[in-house]
Amino acid sequence: MKALLLLLGLLCWSWKGMSQSMPAIYLNEQGEEVVPDSATHYRIIDRKTETGYTIREHALNGTLLLKGFFTSIDPVWRSGLFTWYHPNGTKASQVHFEDDEPEGVYVAWYENGKVRERGQFEGGQRTGRWVTVHRNGQKRSEGRYLYGRPVGEWRYYYDTGQLSAIELLSRAKGPALAFFNPDGSPYVGKLQRRQMPEFPGGEQALLDFISRTTQYPRDTRRKGISGKVYVSYTVGEDGRIGQVRVVRGLAPEADNEARRVVESLPQFQPGREYNVPTAVTYTVPISFAPNFSLFGNGKASRTPPSEARVDFPGQHY
Repeated sequence: MKALLLLLGLLCWSWKGMSQSMPAIYLNEQGEEVVPDSATHYRIIDRKTETGYTIREHALNGTLLLKGFFTSIDPVWRSGLFTWYHPNGTKASQVHFEDDEPEGVYVAWYENGKVRERGQFEGGQRTGRWVTVHRNGQKRSEGRYLYGRPVGEWRYYYDTGQLSAIELLSRAKGPALAFFNPDGSPYVGKLQRRQMPEFPGGEQALLDFISRTTQYPRDTRRKGISGKVYVSYTVGEDGRIGQVRVVRGLAPEADNEARRVVESLPQFQPGREYNVPTAVTYTVPISFAPNFSLFGNGKASRTPPSEARVDFPGQHY
């Protein structure tokens, strides 16, 4: 009887050990393994099952970013359904993987659950008709891919449904592009496929604003803590700042101060894609270091914000 109980105990201990997760793997924005101090997120890999490993990726604050499945972890080999998440917990995008390549239907959603983009993958490449949608449900763009490249006629629309641009690709003479004003009249001026948001006064004015507005928190300074806080934010279609979050923190007081500074940024001139106002996400580092002015304020980072990648999220894994 004692031998049977011992055997059952060993089996339970073994099962419990197998169900535990491996140590966290810290990653940078490119998905490369780094030390925790340089990480933007981390990956949790569950113990191996008969078919592979269930994985989760989280922001440093614990927010779930991704769920998926690896058939191998060295090298990484993706298989099955992968789902990315918004910070509020709703699905951001979803696609299946076969042989480490996206395959089949790809769908992306806004934070409120409405569809943002829909298309098809074949052998890891975009194929067939792809459509993007404005937040209000109006079509934003439509066109076709062939072997991962856009081909033929692509159309772009304002959120009113009015045509904003037409681009003809795959022409012997090269692409042809035409823009239209919101009232439907032809646009007269320089045609730029993409225009980035502009801070009032330009990039230097943005850096000056951050430097001038940032205060070195007293508790952080007293504890001798110095370093950078990385803050992500989105310049919306109306030019206003939103979706502000700390992606790599330093200390609670410094994190709150960096978030406050970014939330206080004035309205930008919004970015545009094919003449349509578009949201763009950035990450900015804000430094806290003991190089004080006469008034005891720390000097913020002079590093320009970097644009976040907003393409298909699976390409970074």
